[in-house]
Amino acid sequence: MKQYLESPLLNVLLFSLFWALEVFTAKLAFLGGAQVFPFTIQSTCITLLLFTSYIVLMRRKEIKKLSFHTTGWLLLANAIHFGIGGFLSNAGVQLTTAINAGFLLQFTIVTGTLLAWIILKERMTKAKVMAVITVMIGTFLLVTRGKINPPHIGDLLILLACIAWAVGGIIIKIILKSTSINPDVVSFFRPIGGMPVLIGFAAFAPLYPTSVQNIFQSNVFEIHQPVYVLLNAVFITFTWLFVNRTLKVASASYTAMLPAITPILLALLGVFVLKEEIEIIQIIGIVFILSSSFVAHYLHFEKH
Repeated sequence: MKQYLESPLLNVLLFSLFWALEVFTAKLAFLGGAQVFPFTIQSTCITLLLFTSYIVLMRRKEIKKLSFHTTGWLLLANAIHFGIGGFLSNAGVQLTTAINAGFLLQFTIVTGTLLAWIILKERMTKAKVMAVITVMIGTFLLVTRGKINPPHIGDLLILLACIAWAVGGIIIKIILKSTSINPDVVSFFRPIGGMPVLIGFAAFAPLYPTSVQNIFQSNVFEIHQPVYVLLNAVFITFTWLFVNRTLKVASASYTAMLPAITPILLALLGVFVLKEEIEIIQIIGIVFILSSSFVAHYLHFEKH
């Protein structure tokens, strides 16, 4: 049973599933009138409560064993991943089109794979390069329907967010590889490390361009769509748990590449829940993504 639970494929599939559910509930909340920054802060607060309850009940002894050095690196990694990456992605989404954002957010596959090769010395084979290219082509066809809008400043912010996510993930992978820390404990530090960074960015809001300032002008204590806030927090909790469990048992490049199936799950949710239509070119994109994901699993990229 333990071996099954530590399967890289199982963990990355659960990570992708809960990530898709998180994004989908956020989309429903925004359609219902929720504002990005208050929704993010409120969801994160509930996520911290959920993690705290879990850690106190199940992992309290492991928290006490953490060294000051390891704790510092955990805070730094999660501040970069969730704080900086989260802020840049939200600002980028606000300053570009939905089509551009949907595609560019997947560039974490490229940045994650490249940094894993450069920093962690993970293998970079021809098959891995082709799989990454195929994933990106499939994502482009699925998300954009083969079209892309003129570039915006938000596009650059999203690309920077992808770099932040990759850097944070690499640091976490190094921590998990060099210590015996449980990945669930790593997840506990994500809201702790990221929340002060988000609040810090909000404090400097008057210095930003007007379009970015608008993100922070809503009252964080005013709750819209409370059901979606709660659901989003639950899905965030499981997303963070399974992404770090995947990093514990698989390579960083595998963890970056396999979640490319998340846009497929979102497309299916859109079709069955929101009654959206799916075009032939999107189906071709799905085939590309699934084929490259199959190759990544078949060739055991999790061990590269």
